[in-house]
Amino acid sequence: MKKLTCKDLGGACGEEITGETFEELGENCKNHVLMQIQAGDTEHLRAVAKMKKATPEEQQAMLAGFQKKFDEAEEVSK
Repeated sequence: MKKLTCKDLGGACGEEITGETFEELGENCKNHVLMQIQAGDTEHLRAVAKMKKATPEEQQAMLAGFQKKFDEAEEVSK
């Protein structure tokens, strides 16, 4: 299992997000962000808006950066 923060994944806070795979970590981060937005957090809403405004090329570059961070993250125990 690996651990990154919401900020590491383009989000707005230091909440730790975990996952066995990059895909699982991404899904867990998405769920975290959606919960924060539902709770009225404007910083997370801004982070999502920034990602949505990015061009497809910029989005691919962001995704590649997130994948690199995941690949470089140390394994953590559950």
